[in-house]
Amino acid sequence: MGIPYHARVDERAFLNLPGFHGGAYVVAYVEDTSELGPRCDRYDCDGDCSHPLENFEARTILEIADCSDRINLEFDLTTELRRANSLHKLDTLITALRLFRAGLAAEFEQYERRARELEEVDE
Repeated sequence: MGIPYHARVDERAFLNLPGFHGGAYVVAYVEDTSELGPRCDRYDCDGDCSHPLENFEARTILEIADCSDRINLEFDLTTELRRANSLHKLDTLITALRLFRAGLAAEFEQYERRARELEEVDE
């Protein structure tokens, strides 16, 4: 039996409101390794670890899906520079989502304005 995963973050949510279909969801998972120490390479170890112990990365998942499209982003923890890049990737995504939301909300008003203009033409 393998080592059971313990979650530091385990967030799973549907992205659509009830009544909307398409299977849109987000999964955010970060393994909690706070109680684990270095270990044998799990692929080389058959119960008796004669190999040197190694550090390992926490299991991470960031998956975003909408209908049949799905993306999985990878995050590296192995070096200080790669960790900084992982955080940069997340910060950039958060910023882009906030800007996209603001732009989309602004376009709602324009869509409604054009709908009113069309109604006036039809009258």
